[in-house]
Amino acid sequence: MLKEIPDFIVLNLGYAQTVHHWGNKDISSPFARIYYVKQGRAVLHLEHCDVEAVPGHMYLIPTYMPHSYECEPGFGFYYLFVYQRLRESENVFDLYDFPLEVSANEAARLLFENYCHLYPQLNLPTYDASAFDSHPAYRAYAEAFGKMEIFERMQLKGLVVILFSYFMKRARAREEATDERIRRILDYVRLNISRPISIEELSDCACLTKSYLIRSFRRTMGITPLQYVLRQKIQHAQSLLLGTNESVASIALAVGFPDASYFTRLFHRQLGFTPIEYRKKLIG
Repeated sequence: MLKEIPDFIVLNLGYAQTVHHWGNKDISSPFARIYYVKQGRAVLHLEHCDVEAVPGHMYLIPTYMPHSYECEPGFGFYYLFVYQRLRESENVFDLYDFPLEVSANEAARLLFENYCHLYPQLNLPTYDASAFDSHPAYRAYAEAFGKMEIFERMQLKGLVVILFSYFMKRARAREEATDERIRRILDYVRLNISRPISIEELSDCACLTKSYLIRSFRRTMGITPLQYVLRQKIQHAQSLLLGTNESVASIALAVGFPDASYFTRLFHRQLGFTPIEYRKKLIG
C-alpha cells in the first residue's frame, strides 16, 4: 500500500493546560494534529460523532477534517501539528482510514515531554483557544523547519514517525486504494490538479465507460468522480491560501479555475467561507 514513509514537516509542538473553559468551532486545515491527553476532560465534536478525550490516550485529526472541541478548566494536553509535503507522493490520508483514538503509553508521553524541552520555539500561544487555532505563523513555521539543521529535522521527523505509527498500526486501507482503476484516477487528479479535468479524461484514464466509472467510483468513494475532483481542488486551494501569499485569483488559476468569482462561489459552497474569510480565519 504505502510505498514510502510520508515526508512530514513539523509545524508546532508543545504542551497546553487550560485555565478557563476552552473551545473552538469549524476548524479545518491542511495539517494533521496529534494530541496526547495528560489530564482533565474535553470533548471532540466530529461530523458523525462526539468523542470524549481520555488521559493516557492519543488522538489524530487528519488533514481537512472539520471538527470542534470543548475543554474544561484544567485540561492538559501535548500537541503536534504536522504537514505532509506531497510533491509527487500520495497523501497518506487518501490511502487509509485512521482511528481517531488510540491507547498510548508512558513512552509516548515521555517523547512529547522531551521534545517540548528540546524545541520550545515550536510552541503555540496558549492564552486562549482562538490564538491557539488561528495558527498565525503557519508559513513562518514551515519555513523555519526547512532552515533547521539536518539533525534537528531528522529528530523531529523521527518523533512524527514514531507517534504516527501508533495510528498506522490500526489503520485500514481504503477500498479505493486497493482498486487499481480507482488508484489511477486518484493519481491522475493529484498530478493534474492545476487544470480543468473532465469526466471523459477520467474515463479514458481508468479504461472504463463513463456510466460504469461513475457507478463504480460512487460505490467505492461515496461521491462521483467530478465531486472528488472538486473536493481535491478545494483542499489544494486551502493549502495554498495558508501556505502562500498568492492572491485568490492566482490560487484559482493554480487549481484550474480561470474565473476567480466562480472559484470563490464554489469554495464558499464547500466550506461556508469565502477564500479571503478562510485565510483570515486561519492566519489573521
